[in-house]
Amino acid sequence: MSTADFIAACFWPSVVIAAFALLKARNSAAFPFIFKIVIWVGLAYFVLVLFWVNSSIVAINDMNVLPVLFGLAAVGSQLRVPAPQGSWRDKVKGYGTMIAIVLFGIGLAWFFGRMLVLDLLTSRLVIEGRVQYASRTTGRGSGYVAIIAGQTVKVTAPVYERLQQFRPKVRVEVGRGSNYVYEIEYLAN
Repeated sequence: MSTADFIAACFWPSVVIAAFALLKARNSAAFPFIFKIVIWVGLAYFVLVLFWVNSSIVAINDMNVLPVLFGLAAVGSQLRVPAPQGSWRDKVKGYGTMIAIVLFGIGLAWFFGRMLVLDLLTSRLVIEGRVQYASRTTGRGSGYVAIIAGQTVKVTAPVYERLQQFRPKVRVEVGRGSNYVYEIEYLAN
C-alpha cells in the first residue's frame, strides 16, 4: 500500500470522526477549537488530493463518491424549502428553481453513482496484451492513459511509470464505468 492509498483509505473514517466530534461538541466551549481542527484537517486532505489524486485508485473512487453525495444533498436540500408564496409568477419561479436543483442533483448522483456501480459491483473487463503506448493527458482532467492490445485505458501514476518505462506484456482488469485499471499482472517484458 502506497502513501497515497493510505491517505485515501483514511478519508472516510476521518469524515466520520470529524462529524461525530462536531456533533458531540456543538453546544460546548470546545466547539470552536474542534471546528478549527476539523477545518485544518479538511484543508490538508484537499491539498493532498490535489497532488495525489492520480496516484491511487482508492482516491479516484473517493473523488467519484463525493459528487454522488453532493447530488443527493442537493436533492435533499429541497425537501426543507417552504412552498413558494405570492403571485403565480413568483410560484413558477420558485418551483422552477426547485425542479432545476433537484434535476441537477439527480443527474450528478446518477452519472457518478452509475460509474461507481459499474466499477465496483460488476465484473471487470480483462485485457491481455503488450503495452503499445503510455502517455500523460493534458487539460482540465489530466491523468494517465495507456493503450494495451489496441484499447485505451486510464491508469494511476505508479502504473503509468512502470508501463512507460518497460512496455511489458500485461493482463489488466479494467473497471466498466471509469475505464481505470484496477488489477495488473505483468506477464513478460
